[in-house]
Amino acid sequence: MSEDVRVGIIGAGAIVRLSHLPAIARVPGVRAVAIADPDSDRVKVLADEHDATAHADYREMIAAGGLDAVLVATPNHLHRDIVEHATAAGLHVFTEKPVAHTLEDALAIERACTAAGVVTQTGFNQRFREPVRLAKQGIAAGVVGDVLAFRSVYSESHAVYPAATGYRYNLAQSGGASILDLAIHRIDLARHLVGDIVEVCATIDHATIPHPADDNVFLLLRFASGATGVISADRFSPQVSNATDLYGPTGTIHVSSETRNPFQSVPLAFSSLLPHDQLPADFANADWPSAWWLDYTPGSWVSITPPRLSPYDAEWAAFVAAIGGTVDPDVPTIGDGVRAQEIVTAAYRSVREHRWVSLPLEDPAEPIPSYS
Repeated sequence: MSEDVRVGIIGAGAIVRLSHLPAIARVPGVRAVAIADPDSDRVKVLADEHDATAHADYREMIAAGGLDAVLVATPNHLHRDIVEHATAAGLHVFTEKPVAHTLEDALAIERACTAAGVVTQTGFNQRFREPVRLAKQGIAAGVVGDVLAFRSVYSESHAVYPAATGYRYNLAQSGGASILDLAIHRIDLARHLVGDIVEVCATIDHATIPHPADDNVFLLLRFASGATGVISADRFSPQVSNATDLYGPTGTIHVSSETRNPFQSVPLAFSSLLPHDQLPADFANADWPSAWWLDYTPGSWVSITPPRLSPYDAEWAAFVAAIGGTVDPDVPTIGDGVRAQEIVTAAYRSVREHRWVSLPLEDPAEPIPSYS
């Protein structure tokens, strides 16, 4: 592309300040030229820092022109109106996850983007983390054989994330707390690494946090491939717990995509029955035997510590490339965000009706649970 992609940022919260704007500043071919947020003080500070114009209203920002794309990083219930305005102006759309606060709105967003023919992306940043990229490569190479079981946990206290507002715990705005803020990352990871999910059974509870919102989530999954899986997420654990395991007849891959602790002591580890010469290079070259003259032993555990690169840089590079015509099928579109939201909706229905729920859903309408 001969010119930079000009992006209008909608929302000036922590994810924009800490992750997206610094990434945009580092990635070639993209510039943040405008920022919109009703908090005039907050948006002015960010706009001044990044040499962008400040707007109190995203409609005003879009109407002013001079944009190629928007980043939607607002409370979830606002996404639909924003995307419909942006696509009416022909702008490409990068929306933070989840796509919306309900599946009905998410589907409307997908229709608007499809009708406008714009490039879309959903902010499932964990796909872009190096341990996940290597795990995907290892699965494709047969390190574990066919994935038969998937297990993932994502715990993070409600009190640790530096958010400026508490909208995540206002379910009318967010659509869900632990499930739509944490578990949805692992739902997308499950789809990315294992494939389509065809059945869901769930428990979703409020246990202890001081907000009337879900803080303890367990999802049982059945995949189209025949694999099974489980995802858990909570908002009360004081320490972040972040681990995904994939099991098959040939081996196991462990991924700790964001953080480490005594229970997830390395970012990536694998054990495989494949001989050394059949492992992908990044896996084979990571083996450090206990003595240099010893050979790799199939079935042993090998730890890998890949470089800790910003997934947000990779997200924005992928978005710019897609706008330029280079599309990577592993990059999550709005469609991937809608499929993840459908699984959340199926989980809500599973809890309400006390049963397994099959996908795709014939009826997208499902009430947001109440925990008051």
